[in-house]
Amino acid sequence: MKNLHLLFCTMALLIASCAPTNEERAEKLVSDRIKDYLTYPDSYESISTKIDSTRVNVSKIEDILEQTKEVASLDSKIRSLECDVESAQSTMEIYAPDGYYYSDFLRGQYNRAKAEYEKHKTNLQQSTAKLQSKVQDLRVAAENLYDAENNGWIVIHRYRSKGDNGEQLPPQEMVFFCDWEFNHCQGWMSQQYEFITKIINYIVESESDEELLDNLRGVQYLL
Repeated sequence: MKNLHLLFCTMALLIASCAPTNEERAEKLVSDRIKDYLTYPDSYESISTKIDSTRVNVSKIEDILEQTKEVASLDSKIRSLECDVESAQSTMEIYAPDGYYYSDFLRGQYNRAKAEYEKHKTNLQQSTAKLQSKVQDLRVAAENLYDAENNGWIVIHRYRSKGDNGEQLPPQEMVFFCDWEFNHCQGWMSQQYEFITKIINYIVESESDEELLDNLRGVQYLL
């Protein structure tokens, strides 16, 4: 009986030693994902894989990126509308009645400028209210980026491969988020993920909406 118990223990150790480690499972998953997008998948060569548990809710990252685009686009629209309002107001002042001879032409120019002014001002008010709501939604999304408990793995993977022209590229690095069982993952190039992290920090650390909008201006062209 003692020998039988020893045999079972030995077999269990052998099975455990043959099972892939989490690093190996992570590397298999992310390497397959990377190869799907390479022009020369056979040129892929793994360099290193590091993993750690994470509380990041990956779906919130996509939500934050999409909402950031909307906020930046609305902010750009508002600044354009502010210029339109100012321009229409200036035209109204040029053609406004001044107590002297006032022709039909001048009256027509004034009325057209007034109509433009009212239209742009209404759009500006509506867009401003929408922007304020979107900024609050963006802040909420950033606040909910992390779950209360670990929900998977963050994987930092470095590799070599050939580019579209067949030339060897410098080593590349990607950041992936994987589920506990390493069945699914979503990743970004390290430079992209650093940019995403910067956006999230802007959202969390900006003390006012004005400061946040200043930090986010122009990012819609980089996302």
